[in-house]
Formats: sequence, structure tokens, C-alpha cells
Amino acid sequence: MAVAVVLTNAYYLRFLEPGISRGILGAALFGLGAMVAALASWDRPRTADDWRALARRGAEPALLVVILGLAFGLRLWGITASLPQSYVADEYDFVHAGLRMIKGGDLNPHWWFHPSLQRYMAVATYAVVFILGVPRGRWVHVSDITVEDMLYWGRFVGVMSGTLTVLVAYLLGRKVFGSRVGLLSAALLAVFPATVQHSQYNKPDPVIALMTAASVYVTLLYLERGGHGYALASGMAVGLAASAKYNGILVVVPFVLAVLFRHGAQALARPDLYVGGVGTFLGFLMGCPFFLTEIHLFLDQIAYDISTYAYEGREGAEGVDNWWGHATYTYRYGAGFAASWAALGGLALTLWRINPARAVFLTFPVMYYGYYGAQRINFRGNLIPVYPFLAVVAAYAVVELIEWLGRSPLARKRFVVPALAALVLSLVIVPPLRTAIRFDIEATRPDTGTFAREWIDRTFPPGTKFAVERFTPVLDPKRYQIVQESRLVNRSVRSYRDEGVQYLIVSSMAYTRYAAEHNQTRSYVKLMTICPTVATFDPIPNQRVGPTIKILRVPPASSGDETP
Repeated sequence: MAVAVVLTNAYYLRFLEPGISRGILGAALFGLGAMVAALASWDRPRTADDWRALARRGAEPALLVVILGLAFGLRLWGITASLPQSYVADEYDFVHAGLRMIKGGDLNPHWWFHPSLQRYMAVATYAVVFILGVPRGRWVHVSDITVEDMLYWGRFVGVMSGTLTVLVAYLLGRKVFGSRVGLLSAALLAVFPATVQHSQYNKPDPVIALMTAASVYVTLLYLERGGHGYALASGMAVGLAASAKYNGILVVVPFVLAVLFRHGAQALARPDLYVGGVGTFLGFLMGCPFFLTEIHLFLDQIAYDISTYAYEGREGAEGVDNWWGHATYTYRYGAGFAASWAALGGLALTLWRINPARAVFLTFPVMYYGYYGAQRINFRGNLIPVYPFLAVVAAYAVVELIEWLGRSPLARKRFVVPALAALVLSLVIVPPLRTAIRFDIEATRPDTGTFAREWIDRTFPPGTKFAVERFTPVLDPKRYQIVQESRLVNRSVRSYRDEGVQYLIVSSMAYTRYAAEHNQTRSYVKLMTICPTVATFDPIPNQRVGPTIKILRVPPASSGDETP
């Protein structure tokens, strides 16, 4: 088999391609060889009882693999949305910052409004993709990479983080409530529309969801087994969670509670708490290795974040009644109606049957939800770390209900309980699954930017000079002259004209972001008054997604030189 794998990449087999890939054939032979080796080495089942025992042992891992495959597929499906354009706020900035590290050789982010763990994960992914693309002729130099090249792979980091979070939800559910709850927890988290959606963005939210869930799991291991090693591991997990997003530091509370449960009044006299503190510092240092070198900037920007979320708010992202708003979002879209009510029932049941492990498990999601419910800013992605825990308590309620039905008089009738169990499972899984699929279908429809770009290519000759802003079509720089601005109203029409710009391309994500009385909105209104509209590309329900794209013509000097 090894010789066959080598020969499948031989030159004489080139006649197979492109109909049959020699690489795929080699991989298939390699897999077949592994299966043969496994069957030859393992003690194969021989009797019916042996096969039944094997099926029982293999059922749980097989179901888990199917669930993880579903989670990965749902998350991967939507990451091609709108490419090479991006309509996700801040996504260009995240990718650009990562590429600047690779191209400039400076791994210090010099930017601390978010910690740097997710950025380093993205940078590592970009580097691997670059190396793998070189043999295929995609790139020759690092400087050849563009932001558009890596938008997909930045989102892929979120896909992998979201899929791994499903695995951690299984581990949490199994650790606290048993294997059945673990499997159902994973299934629910796999299909929750909010987790599917936010795992497709090049942002820290899926990473912090993974790290906080993993931190609680490691803390539960410490609670169960104790020891300085587990205390250090718990602290490091807390530090890594905080290095994904600063609010992840709340996960330190379950660790402190676990120490109190293990040592009681002697907690301060035992080393576990201090070992965990050292681990927290080390974990944060692993994710943010340069924060001490710019401690003044680090503290200033953290202070800005705290002040903005707690007191000042942010225009365009106002959070009013966030406690109720997050709940409404969760049952209407994020997790679905049935799963949300099941989670409330599971929470009540967990509190009724509370024990140290369950108290440690519940501490983070309850505190985190309360914390974000009190903020002055409302970003839906901030709520995602709660969803693994929501899935676990919802699964607990459903499993308890099914087991209660199995003990009830209904169990005397052979098919009644299985039918009711199937109905209950369908109610909590199918609606969010359908919503997640609809989201992926809608997200991957043709977008306004693509239609605009194709129209531009048909309409304007090569060499036409455009000024473009974020969230607009990505034009071919070899065909057109392009001036890039974050917002076109940052400059005057006269300055564009003097630079030779012939057309401006604006996006509704900029010109309708704020209310009509906002200065930016007024500036865009003035810009569109000065520059006549050449073409408009609007989203069409069930056909075309994205913002409204407008192409404006820069008028001659006699038409006015006003500054927007």
C-alpha cells in the first residue's frame, strides 16, 4: 500500500487528470491501507454479542463525530458570503492588522482595544496558507498577499473555534450531567443560529466562547481532582480566555469558587489560589506577549473600553434594556423558542439540585449575562460565550423530561415514549437548524457589491479612476486606478477632482449608519447633492444581499467645490 501511495503521484499517471486527481487517489489508498492495518491488528468482533458491545461502545463517539461534522458544515457554509467584498464591521481592519504583522515582521499589535490571541491565531493561519499557496504559484513574496486573499481564512479561524466549542460543550455536559446531556448539548450548540452566524466572522467572539467554556471545564477537573497542576492549568485557561477578549476574565470567578469548595476557610492559606493567579498571568502573557512593553497604551485603551461599555455608550450601537434585549434575541433567533424555554427549565432544575460542580458550572454564564445586561452597548456577538452553557442546561431539561416519561405510566405502551422523545428532540433541534440553514442560504446569495463590480467592468474602460470606501465592490487594481478611503466624506470633492478621480463608490453601511441629524449622514447627503448618481444597486429580498451601493460621478469644477 505504501508503494501504491508513492506511485499514485508518479509522472506516468498524469493521464488520469483532471478527471481523477492523483493526490486524492493517493489519500484514498493511504486511508484504505490504514483500515487494513487496523483490521489486521485489532481483535475483530466474532459473535453477535461482540458486535452489539462494539456498537454500544461506538455509538457515542460516532454520534459526536456526526454532530461535529454538522457543526463544521453549517459554519463553513457561510464564510464565502460576499467575497471578495466584506460587509462585516471591522473585518478589513482585523485582516489588515494581521497581514501588517507578517509583512512588517513586527508581532507587537500596538493596539489594545482588543487583546491579541485571536489575531495571533489568524496570523498563524495566514502564514500556513501562504506557505501552502507558494508551490501552486499563488504567491511568491509575502508582500503579494492582499486583504481579500485572507478574508476567507480569517473567517476560517472562527469556524474552527466554533466547532471546537461544540466539542467542549459536549465535555461540559458529560462532566456535569452525563453522556446523554453531553451529546444533546453538542447537538444544540451545533445548530444554534447565533453561534453559527458569529462563528463565520473574523472577530474574537468565537474564540472567547471557546476559551471560556474550556476554562470552566478545566476548573471542573480541578474541583474533582485538586492538585497544584490542575490549579495552574485552570489559571492558564482563565488567562487565555482574557487574552481572547478582556471580558473573559470573569471566568476567574468559577476558579475561585472551586478553590473555596475544596479548601473552605483554609483557601487563603493553601497555595492553589496563588498558583492559579500565576497561571492566569502566564496564560494572559501567552495570548498578549507584548502588553507589558506598552503598559501605558494597554491601560489607556482598556480604560476606554470599560468607560464606553459601562458609562458612555457608542452611537449606532446603543444598548437600552440589554437584559431583556438579549433574552428576546435568544428566543427569537439565537437559540430558538423551545430551546430557550428548555434552558430556563434546566437552569431551575440545576439550582434545585445544586452541588459544588453545578455551582461552579453556573457561575460564569449567570455572571456574564448579568454583566452584559447592564452595559450601555449592544453587540450581539458579545453574548456568544453564554450559549455553550445555555445548550447544556437546555439539554439537561430535555433529557430529564424524557427520562421522566420513561418512568411514567406511558412507558407501558411500547411506542409512546419513543414517539414523545422524538417529538421533544425535534422541537428543540429542528427549528434552530432550519433557521441556521436559512441564514447560510441568505448569506451566500449574490451580493450587491458583486453586481456592481460586474456592471463596472461592462461599463467603464480600463484606466478609469475610482475613489472607494469600505463595504463597496473590490475592483481589479490592474484594470482601474483606485483611491481607497475609510469614508469618502473624509475629503472634499475638490480634492478628489484634483487627484483625477472620475467616480466615487459609496455604501449604505456608511451613509445610513447614523440618524439623519448626525454629521456623517449630513455629509453624505451633501456629497450626493454635489455628485450625481450614475447607478444604484439595492439588495432584493431572497435574491440579492448586501448594502445599497451607489456610484457617483465627480462633476467638473464649475459645478462646485464644496466639502462634504
